[in-house]
Amino acid sequence: MRLRTRCLVALAFVGLFAAIPALDPIAGQPYLAYLRVREWLLGPTSPLAAHQRGAQLPPLVVDLRSSPPITDPALLRRRSAEYERTAWEWAASQRATGNEVQLGSGGGQLPLVVRLGTNGVAAELPAPDGTPQRFTSIYATRWSLLPAVVAISIAVLTRNVLLALLLACLCGGIAHVATTAPAGSLGALEAAAAGSWHFVADALWRRSLSEDLYLRITLFVVFLFMTIGVIGRNGGVHGLVDRLQRRVRGPVSAQLCTFAAGVAVFFDDYTNCLLVGTTMRPLSDRCRVSREKLAYIVDSTAAPIAGLSVFSTWVTYEMSQYRAPLALVTRSDGTPYTPADAFEVFLASLPFRCYCLFALALVVLVAVMRRDFGPMLTAERRARQLGKPFADDARPMVAIDGGLAEPPPELPRRARNAVLPLLVLVLGTVLLMIVQGLGAGLALPAGSSISERVRAVLANSGSDTALLGASMSAYATAVLLTLGQRLMTWRQLLACSLAATRALWLAFGILFLAWSLGHLCVDLGTSFFLCASARESMTAIALPLLLFGLAGGIAIATGTSFGTMAILLPNVVVLAHQVGADAAFGGSAAVGGPALMLLCIGAVLEGSIFGDHCSPISDTTVLSSIGSQCDLVAHVTTQLPYALLAFGTSALCGYLPLVLFGPEVWPWCLLGGVLTIALVLRVFGRDPDRGGIGAG
Repeated sequence: MRLRTRCLVALAFVGLFAAIPALDPIAGQPYLAYLRVREWLLGPTSPLAAHQRGAQLPPLVVDLRSSPPITDPALLRRRSAEYERTAWEWAASQRATGNEVQLGSGGGQLPLVVRLGTNGVAAELPAPDGTPQRFTSIYATRWSLLPAVVAISIAVLTRNVLLALLLACLCGGIAHVATTAPAGSLGALEAAAAGSWHFVADALWRRSLSEDLYLRITLFVVFLFMTIGVIGRNGGVHGLVDRLQRRVRGPVSAQLCTFAAGVAVFFDDYTNCLLVGTTMRPLSDRCRVSREKLAYIVDSTAAPIAGLSVFSTWVTYEMSQYRAPLALVTRSDGTPYTPADAFEVFLASLPFRCYCLFALALVVLVAVMRRDFGPMLTAERRARQLGKPFADDARPMVAIDGGLAEPPPELPRRARNAVLPLLVLVLGTVLLMIVQGLGAGLALPAGSSISERVRAVLANSGSDTALLGASMSAYATAVLLTLGQRLMTWRQLLACSLAATRALWLAFGILFLAWSLGHLCVDLGTSFFLCASARESMTAIALPLLLFGLAGGIAIATGTSFGTMAILLPNVVVLAHQVGADAAFGGSAAVGGPALMLLCIGAVLEGSIFGDHCSPISDTTVLSSIGSQCDLVAHVTTQLPYALLAFGTSALCGYLPLVLFGPEVWPWCLLGGVLTIALVLRVFGRDPDRGGIGAG
């Protein structure tokens, strides 16, 4: 990408963040305070837990005061009720995990004191022994957007992602210290030193490098790449590619084969990114498909497929974020939802998952119609006409051909030496997830449905542990096959395994810095700031579109779709239901509440995945580049126009007609969206096999 284009892209991201309104002290700051206190009350160390007595939790009674004071009694009552509702949410979340707890006044009431100041919020809840439990938080400001702006703009301008993330993390640490320290207490040098220490000691070391989840993911990547190194060196991958080439004879069929592989790995996005990228890369190179296109197909099938699949590591997490608030709303017939209805709500929201559906359709249409546009067209023409899968100045996430050594000519190319370890990886992951969650499924009371037991198994599956165990088993399988056929010696196995992991150090540096940046964004309240800034624009007609864009912005800024879901989904259920009922969305208050709620749940899930696709600090974006051995910035800039096309189609052909004409028109919305994408490709797309490298 030319410097001028990179400057324009960077300026577009800076302008996007600059256009976000500042917090309104009348409405925005109180809502931000509510989000912070709610996070404290419902978090893993909730002060409410100590007050449970048997199956009873006393209700909250809130003493809410603010500066300036709230003079409208109705507004004061409404805001107090928001805080009081968190006790219901906590009890509902506990029931969803098997802890049968109900609100009851037999044990009195819990006095929650909330004070809203001009700079922050303070809350106090007494412990059972009377000891006060306190929470304080300052209001997030525009400074919370600084790390995201620095990371994205510098990454695009310099194409050095490691440097961009490092500078963004330093800026995030300094901004956190500067905004939390008392005014005037720190000089510039002291703030810089304290902020750098906060980044290194807390965000990087304590919450990233020392976090068990991240370490298991890291080991999973290591064992997967060692497996790929072994099956590449013993001829297994080359035998598999030779088999596939009997059916895959060109770039179109190679892209469709990669898409099919991505759809087949529907149970986890991390496995999808690495497994599909590493195994399909030799085939795509032979068929003259660019690494940018491979990374795009991998990325565009990983999260969308996992997000839509009813048997994936995503569905359980998605449901967990809105399960508890369901107990606070009703169906169209007036009967209340329960936390057990989360799976039913997930299925009902599938027709409104516009971005995922259009993103998947776009991958197929781009391949079948032989149409590309933007930077991807240049990359595809380079691969087709010059036979270069990556640009001369590319900086792949993994060293070129790292992890996939060329086997000696005398070794046989046996496809089974690759297929068996990969099957162990896929089937082993699924099996280990079932084994870990089976106890929870069997523990459900007699009479529980199959779907309830499946949901319980998925909710307790421990996917990160399953991935690590399966990748270790796959590596062991590859080693045993190689030794059993005497294809390599122990020394050669060790050498190729280490060679495969040596190429990962840069990728791990980027991945851990991206995770650290996400933690710093949490410290700064980036997602809360964005959510509170858009609070006043939430009307029934605009709400799904606004949430779709807001979720995308939060995911771009923080690099995490899961974090975005965690912030928005618990608040969206009650908010959308109330707004839909008040506006009689869909023709009546009874219908409007649940109808708008389903639309908004789908919009948040879709916006989160869209933002993930656009963000260079997203873990799945990084892993897609690792698996495809693609330049991370090249992957983001070539994928961005395609993600924007799916985003625009989702907004104009999906959510806009859905709110204007009602949710029942969803089949026509999906059909219209697919036709719109095909028309755009037909008009603006070009065949990469035709025209010069620099042609438009």
